[in-house]
Amino acid sequence: MLELVGPDDPRYAWSRSQFIGRPHEVLPHSVARCASAADVVAALALARTRGWPFAVRGGGHSNAGYSSTTGLLLDLTPTDSLSVSGDLVTVGGGVRIGRLAEALAPSGRLVPVGSCPSVGVVGAALGGGFGSHGRLHGLTCDALVSAEVVLASGDVVEASEEREADLFWALRGAGGGNFGVVTRATFRTMPARPRTHLRMSWDFHHAAALIDWWQRWAPDAPDGVSVELVVLGPESPDEEPVVMLVGAVPDRDALGFPDALGFPADAQPVFTEVVDVSAADAVLLHATPHSAVARDPVSIPLVHERPGMSTAKTEFFDRALPEEAVAALLEHFAAGRRHGELREIAFTPWRGAYGRVASDATAFAHRDQAFLVKHTVLVGPNGAARRGQEVLDRLAAAWAILHPWGTGRVYPNFPDPAQADWQTAYYGANADRLRAVKSHYDPDDRFHFAQSIPGTAQVGKIQ
Repeated sequence: MLELVGPDDPRYAWSRSQFIGRPHEVLPHSVARCASAADVVAALALARTRGWPFAVRGGGHSNAGYSSTTGLLLDLTPTDSLSVSGDLVTVGGGVRIGRLAEALAPSGRLVPVGSCPSVGVVGAALGGGFGSHGRLHGLTCDALVSAEVVLASGDVVEASEEREADLFWALRGAGGGNFGVVTRATFRTMPARPRTHLRMSWDFHHAAALIDWWQRWAPDAPDGVSVELVVLGPESPDEEPVVMLVGAVPDRDALGFPDALGFPADAQPVFTEVVDVSAADAVLLHATPHSAVARDPVSIPLVHERPGMSTAKTEFFDRALPEEAVAALLEHFAAGRRHGELREIAFTPWRGAYGRVASDATAFAHRDQAFLVKHTVLVGPNGAARRGQEVLDRLAAAWAILHPWGTGRVYPNFPDPAQADWQTAYYGANADRLRAVKSHYDPDDRFHFAQSIPGTAQVGKIQ
């Protein structure tokens, strides 16, 4: 029987909370704690009967707040089954990355997922899903084998290459909240390999030279090499920003790693940690957020604190940034820092296995880029409400500095409400086919939010 949690229930505050905080909370009328596909069917029927809007929450990490609603919140947390069979792993819609890593590590296998352990596995896959194993093994959605989906009609279907093929295509890169509720997903696992993990940090004044070096090296490094460059502004403005390299390589001796990487001659790191890890430990080490690495580069936690507000903007790039753009970005980054505000710019290498899948083979269209830049600001609970718009404006200004050299393409799992042509930004040339899939599987546009894919009948209404 479907379990509903309302405002008078002591569990309400926890049940309706999102991991990614927003400037102003959105409070649902009720939370439906869904433990099965049947519960999701019942919840959707209830929302239809009552005339309530609804939203679906797995890990609650929607950057734009799209897993919040004033109506009925479908919480998939209880849908937490996990089973391994041979080289396949099947997870419920509420399973998080950290738990998946812990389950697979003893067998030395992995699914290429992201680095935040509290993110939902299914949610990551529906928008792509990248991480430190991705340049070798591809996106999370590339490992998806099948999915159980509850449609707006209440029908439950199994989507795969052989069944409901158009829906399966759309789920891999554009499935978040658009076509149905994924209550179970099966992924192909890959063998993990022993790796060398690298963590290095430099003083902030080396940032420009390191970014210039990184963007000419990392995107074209061998597939097994995945090294991000992160510029981090700590929560106290009394602490200087730092530049970090965080990543892994499969064979440091063959690459001369890290000595032969060709760092700028005068950029001496203030911290270096190079650790050879087993295949099992490589899976667990991967599920570690940058903020945890910055606070304590030795410990490897699988959880981290919820911010009062977190917001991010991304863009893909297919060419190196010029010196003047990098200088302007860093000047903006360092200016006006506030207590309780953590700033981050992450440069993530692309290509490798990401680019070996055609841009129209799945709904994820961003296959040919060189790197991704993500601008993030996290604000503590006390500053989220009163400084929310200020934070958004500052983030928009940072994004705009680099945009003239960008592709205009945005990573779908970091939705950006400020994007005017968001369908092109998220889905590129795949947008037309996605609208057709939407019309077939959700003709009444029941799965609707500010940036949900419209069906062909709705296109004229929103232009």
